[in-house]
Formats: sequence, structure tokens, C-alpha cells
Amino acid sequence: MKLKSACGLILCFLAALTGCAGPIEETVTGGTPAALRTFQPINPDAAVFWDRQTTETRQLLLQLADEFNRLHPDLPIKVEHSGGYTEINRKVAASIQAGALPSMAVAYESMTAEYVQAGAVAALDEFTRDPQRGLSAADLADFFPAVLETNRYSEFEGKMYSFPFCKSALMMYFNKRVLADAGFSQPPNTWDEFLEQCRQVKEKTGKFACALNVDCSTVDGMIYSMGGELVKDHATLFDSLEAMRVFELIETLVREKLAYQITRDSYDDESALAQDQIAFLFRSSSGRTSIARLMQGDMQRWGMTRIPQADPADPRTVLYGPNIVIFNTTPDQQRAAWEFVKFFTSPEIGVRWALGTGYIPIRRSAAQHPDVQAFWNEWEYNRAAFDCLAFARSEPNFAGWQEVRELVHDAETAILTGMKNARAAATELKQAADQVLSARHARSTR
Repeated sequence: MKLKSACGLILCFLAALTGCAGPIEETVTGGTPAALRTFQPINPDAAVFWDRQTTETRQLLLQLADEFNRLHPDLPIKVEHSGGYTEINRKVAASIQAGALPSMAVAYESMTAEYVQAGAVAALDEFTRDPQRGLSAADLADFFPAVLETNRYSEFEGKMYSFPFCKSALMMYFNKRVLADAGFSQPPNTWDEFLEQCRQVKEKTGKFACALNVDCSTVDGMIYSMGGELVKDHATLFDSLEAMRVFELIETLVREKLAYQITRDSYDDESALAQDQIAFLFRSSSGRTSIARLMQGDMQRWGMTRIPQADPADPRTVLYGPNIVIFNTTPDQQRAAWEFVKFFTSPEIGVRWALGTGYIPIRRSAAQHPDVQAFWNEWEYNRAAFDCLAFARSEPNFAGWQEVRELVHDAETAILTGMKNARAAATELKQAADQVLSARHARSTR
């Protein structure tokens, strides 16, 4: 994404989301963000929050916003549905160019890094540390470290430029009926066991064992679970032994016709699992609610657990989900936005949000809440995602990772379609990704 003019900012944001452009040229020097710009609030009478939630989840968010407004009538929060994450990112890019922004918006880390470079978002450290309005040491310690660490940006002096909002972990869903037909009473614990079970499902039932969704976060989570890392010193590790095991596993699943590819961003795999057509799928923990609906309440027919591991004694998976960014508008708008962030992530509200949406409670104290305890007791797998927070790891949050995500998608697609073998795809992926990150890092430090 290269920013060569003011107009280019919008174009490069759009292109980054479709994977069709090069990188935005940094407006940073020496690893620090561009000088903060002051933006006009799009609504001076309300702290507008651009969000993507829909249906029942949106209704709960609106209800919580109303409760907040009753407690803070001086500057009300106004939640506006602004499309999906891609659409919101585009709107923010255009609004930065126009010089007017909402008080806050949902954003993934790779998007937030771009906003920081444009001088559009406020660092939250001064809010968290404020003696009157901040968070106590006990409050901060109550959050799982992974959900906070992903909001600190190492290339921007380690400052916190976003705050956790909706968090999920990569999980493995399994169909007990299909596994039983293949002779298994339990899902696999290791990747070797996973491959063996896939082969037995194919041999004994004639069905595909797994449906694969082309998704960078899934690949990243698998690399973590193999004991690998994604980057080191702004260079990717897609050619590492652990990453190669992931790509070779994907290649094996397709070559032996143990798995098939679904359309990107579709949810055909969830329907296939519910219809006893496959044994496994890999999805966000927040998908539990939709799969439960598809299973029509038959909770004995399926389960959800952590993804297989190279070393079950040292488990890992990927943590993902949007955060909230607070834009540099007026002090009153920023204060209102921060108060809402505190309210929304408070222990009681956090539990209500998690139980009402399927997202994971992000505070440790949620484990002692009676409503959470009751939820866990309803079904043996309801606690599985929460337990993953102890070892879940976030993805890189520096600028340029949005482009790398598209490169991973392309590499996985090439393997799934047989256009490239695993080793060639991984090698070319590393080369292309390293070029992106090297160029971004060189510009940010010149």
C-alpha cells in the first residue's frame, strides 16, 4: 500500500482489503506514528461508534449502549451499523481523508496500524493510567494477557492504540456420529492422530473427513499449534519446519481426497458438519452458536475442542477478533468513548456480552461468575474456548500484515487447487511476504 498523495490514502486502503495493491507508504519516522491530526466528530452531539454486529448480537449491543447512556447522559453513545469490517475500514479511510471521524470504530490490528500511520487514532495509555478515569492494576491483571498484548504496537513504541472488543479462538469442531462410524470415540489430540482419523473416516465411511476454508488465521493457528512462530525481526517464517508441516498437511489432505475446499468466506462447512457429511472443521469459537442452531439442539451429536497439537503439553492456538479504536476528535468525544470501553469490558457487562453472543469472556474473573458456571455446566464443551485463552496467541499487528494475509490466502489456494506443491508455495510465500514487510520496515525507520 503506497501513499503518494492524499487521494492515495483511500485507494490504498481499498486495495489492501482486496489484496490488489502494494503497501501504504508510511508517514512515520523512526518507528513512531505520524503527528496526531485533529478530526471533526461526525456528530458533535453523540459519540458515534461504527460497528458490524447484526441480528440478535446487534440488539444486545444497542441495549448495552442504552444502559450506558442512562448512566452517562452528558454525551450519549450512538451505535451505527456500518457494514462488515471491510466496509468499515473503507469508510474510515475515506473519513480520514475528509477530516471527520466517529468517536470510535471496530478494527483489526492490521487496520489499526494503518490508522496510526495516518495520525488518526489516540494512544490509550493515558486513558488506562488516568488516576480517576483509568483502570486499576487489579483490573488490568484481570484481563488475559493475550487480549491486551495484541493491542500494543511494537513498531509504535509499544503503545496501546486499541482495546479488546470481541475475541474468539480457533477451535476444531467434530461430528461424533461420523467419528463413531469410523471407529473413534474421541477427537484427535495431535496432528498425527488427526491425519489418521481422517484416513479412517474416508476408508470406513467414504466421506470427506474435513472441509477447508481458505483463511490466513487458520493457517497461523495451525503453525502456532505445531510449535512455530510467524515472524522474527520483521521477516516471516513461512519456510520453517513447523510452517512446512502445516502446508504439507494441507497438501496431503487434498491429495488423498480426505478434505475439500469450500468457497472462501462461505459457511458451507458448518452445514456439512450438521448434515453428517464431514467429521471436522476449523472455525472461530464464536461459530458455536450457529452450529448449535444447525444441529437443531442435538448437542450429543457434535463437540468443540482445541485444535490438534504437535505437543499437547504445550498447546497453542490463534486468538482473533476486532478491537475498538478511539479516534483523535474532541476531548469530550474521546472521554465518552473511553468511558464506554470501560463499561463494555467491565466484568459484569463482559459476561453478559459473552453469554449473549458466543464470544469468549476476556477477563479471568468470569470463571467465577455464577452465570458462566451455569453455562459451562450445560454442555461439556462450553468451557473449551475459555480455556484456550491461557495459551492463545495473537497474530502480528504491524503495518503490512494485511497484505501478508492475502498472500497466505493465495498460497493456500494454490496448494488446495494443485497449482503448486506445499514446498514451492511456502517458499514463494515467504519471499513475497518478506518483500512486503522489508519495504514497510525500511520506510518506517528511514
